[in-house]
Amino acid sequence: MSSTIVAKLNKEDIIKDTVKDLALDILGELSVSYAATDDVQLGNSMPMDATQSAPTIKFMPFNKSQLSADDKLALLMTDPDAPSRTDHKWSEVCHYIVTDIPVEYGPEGEIAVSGKGTVRSNYIGPGPPKNSGYHRYVFFLCKQPKGADSSAFTKVENIISWGYGNPGAGAYDYIKENSLQLVGANYYMVQNTTVDFNYDM
Repeated sequence: MSSTIVAKLNKEDIIKDTVKDLALDILGELSVSYAATDDVQLGNSMPMDATQSAPTIKFMPFNKSQLSADDKLALLMTDPDAPSRTDHKWSEVCHYIVTDIPVEYGPEGEIAVSGKGTVRSNYIGPGPPKNSGYHRYVFFLCKQPKGADSSAFTKVENIISWGYGNPGAGAYDYIKENSLQLVGANYYMVQNTTVDFNYDM
């Protein structure tokens, strides 16, 4: 199953364009659902207006022994296509960071992600520039180092390039700086053909 997930990530160059050479040890399925739409399905297209509120997210490990009760998880959401897939001057855009998500198993072996942990960067729904093509919105679930104080994790002061000041910077830098371990991923795509946003970059 993990190889299937990796193949779907590679189909749209998610790994190459975001986490690059970081170890990607997929430990389960990351489920992302928006109230008014179908589930996020590793690359499907979603309507922009249906993705403006934070989704319901859960993680279903392939093997419960790989995550223990003393582990903590972090959720990241990023857009590597800002302002477009061929122009990365604003990328990546940080859309969501939650840390300290507890590993608490539900009745079907799932770990609830939504409503858990500490929000470090509030959810921002997709808002790609008009006629800039499809943008990829990527969720990463990571395991935090045991005993880590997440209040000392990198603070994202600017959503553009995650505050690093270099086009293309983002999830890769945050994961590496904070010694996070990638354990799950999912993504969807959104395009905007109707709304003229006024960006103040």
